Amino acid sequence: MLTQWVAAAPLKAALALLAVFVAARTGVFIHSIRAYREKTKADRCLAPRTFLSLPAGSAPVRRLEFFKINDEVMGGRSTSSVTAKGGDVTFSGVINTNGGGFASFRTLGARSAGSDDEAPLGLPAECATVEVAATGDGRRYKVTLHVADSWAMSLPVWGADFVTRGGRQTFRLPLRSFVPTRQGRVVKAPPLSPAAVTGVGFSLSLYTADGKPNKEFGDGPFELTVHGVEIKR
Repeated sequence: MLTQWVAAAPLKAALALLAVFVAARTGVFIHSIRAYREKTKADRCLAPRTFLSLPAGSAPVRRLEFFKINDEVMGGRSTSSVTAKGGDVTFSGVINTNGGGFASFRTLGARSAGSDDEAPLGLPAECATVEVAATGDGRRYKVTLHVADSWAMSLPVWGADFVTRGGRQTFRLPLRSFVPTRQGRVVKAPPLSPAAVTGVGFSLSLYTADGKPNKEFGDGPFELTVHGVEIKR
């Protein structure tokens, strides 16, 4: 018994040290995520009042603000900015696929029940189509619909692709075509309820809305100007 305990002692000590190391690294990672979250939400852009249009008789419950989330959150090197001028919102930056693979922005929600981004936007329950007017650069982008805080990793985000070809275009995206994903992976989820939508955003990602490789994605500069988003019945 004593011999076995002595032999096992170094292993137990090593495992204990490993547990302490993992806990410390996890704590550092969580702290860095929280710091990034606070930093990026503080760097916000006020959207034009006409940016989001709802069906007659409805109106957004608040003035929209945007903030960006890039692959920096996972150690990537992509950069982006969001600016508003006139009635347009321009999303631009540089993709660096070394250690990452996305750049995005979304609306900053109102504070509800002590958490950001959880108050609904006010979309009518009978909405059926998301119409995006945009000018792009030949890349495939995603429009995203959120139902919770941007950092609620346990809940899905609904997305739909659109491919820009240069010049102003209008993309009509049926709500039923939006695919639920969680951290880039397609998941099963109940049908999206428009009334539950708390935010809208756009992204340029290594993966398409349905989880496949994005053929229009790669290193280098990008620019997408969104002229407006209209929600239709």
